[in-house]
Amino acid sequence: MKAAKTVALAIVLVVSPMYAADKYPPLPASVTAAKTVYIDNQTGSSHITDKAYEALSKWGRFKIVKEAKDADLVLRFTADTAGRPTPPGNNIDVSPTPILLSVRDQTNNELWSVSKNKPFHSQTTLDVDEFKKRVEEQGKGK
Repeated sequence: MKAAKTVALAIVLVVSPMYAADKYPPLPASVTAAKTVYIDNQTGSSHITDKAYEALSKWGRFKIVKEAKDADLVLRFTADTAGRPTPPGNNIDVSPTPILLSVRDQTNNELWSVSKNKPFHSQTTLDVDEFKKRVEEQGKGK
């Protein structure tokens, strides 16, 4: 019995540092292998599409396509503004509104997601930057 506990502890001590070095679980291979993306903006604000397109173009990692059926990945942006007070002048950008970036495959399975609590329009760039960081960090490990 004591030997079994010792072996179990040894395994934990050996395996734990390997996983501790990885800050996040790995992205699915379909994410790192993807070449094309479609921007699916469900926020109701066209500025989100513009910001996402700008950030993705600047990154240069993916070709942005015009239809979801042509994309390896769908980057879906959603926001829940229901019940939130409208800031003065109807400027939603001055009030944090939860935006979710959900990276999905062709079968609509969520592969990865992120949400920041920053001003509405700047969240888009921050979310794409976080996605970029994760993809590039994982690419370094290969």
